[in-house]
Amino acid sequence: MKSWRVDVGILALVVVAVVLTSGCAQQSIEKIQPMQSQGEEQVKTEINLENKGLKVRISPTEDKKVSGVVTVTLQSIPSETTKILVSMVPQGFKGDLYNSPNVILQWVDDPFVGQEILLDTTKLENGVYGIGISATYEGAPDESPWIALVQTQVIVQN
Repeated sequence: MKSWRVDVGILALVVVAVVLTSGCAQQSIEKIQPMQSQGEEQVKTEINLENKGLKVRISPTEDKKVSGVVTVTLQSIPSETTKILVSMVPQGFKGDLYNSPNVILQWVDDPFVGQEILLDTTKLENGVYGIGISATYEGAPDESPWIALVQTQVIVQN
């Protein structure tokens, strides 16, 4: 029972951290290749985030818009990391994170460089979402469990 409470407490800290620390991580959007869509040329992009040894790539995106299955690739992780939390939460969300169809939460045990985490946005309502990727370790203190945290906002448009 205590483990469940600790997980809920840690998750609540992540959501608060994502909301409050926006802009703390280095972020870039890189154009990677043109793609054709209904006669118009659009630019396919990826979002690169980096903070305290945690470096991730989110793709594909079209500027800040995402649809379908989005891939979060772990490009580097702090050496002491034993768990990664990937979250995708609608802007202004209030409620039960574990029981909302509009929230994606994925815990990754024993993460490794090059690992890909898939986020299926087709099950979410359209709108603005925060994506947060957090690194922690087994036995981390409840009051400060994160080694590194990166985040961004995207627009889900399916």
